[in-house]
Amino acid sequence: MSEQGQPSDTAPTATTGWHPAAGLEQVLLLAAGAADLVLDQVRQAADRGQGLLRRSDLRDLLADGVNELRARGELASRRVTPETENYLELMARRAVRRAGASHG
Repeated sequence: MSEQGQPSDTAPTATTGWHPAAGLEQVLLLAAGAADLVLDQVRQAADRGQGLLRRSDLRDLLADGVNELRARGELASRRVTPETENYLELMARRAVRRAGASHG
C-alpha cells in the first residue's frame, strides 16, 4: 500500500522481508496447532470416558449425579420464581427431615 492508502503496483521485495508463502505457512502452522490441540482434548476426554466406564459403582454415580442435578434445578427455579419460599429455608427443612429420618 502506498502512503495515500492506494495499493502499490510493486510486489514485495527481499528488502521488505515479507513473502506470500511465509504468510501462508504461518496460517497453516496455526491451523495445524489448533487441530492438534483439539485432537489432544478429544483424546483426553475419551480417556476420561473409558475410566468412567470401568468404574464398578457407575450406576450409583449416575444416580447421585441425577439427584444432584435435580436439586440444582430446583434451587435455580426457586431463585427465579419470586412467589415461592426462600430456597435456603427449603434446604434447611430438608436437612432437618433427613436428620430426623436417620435417627428415627
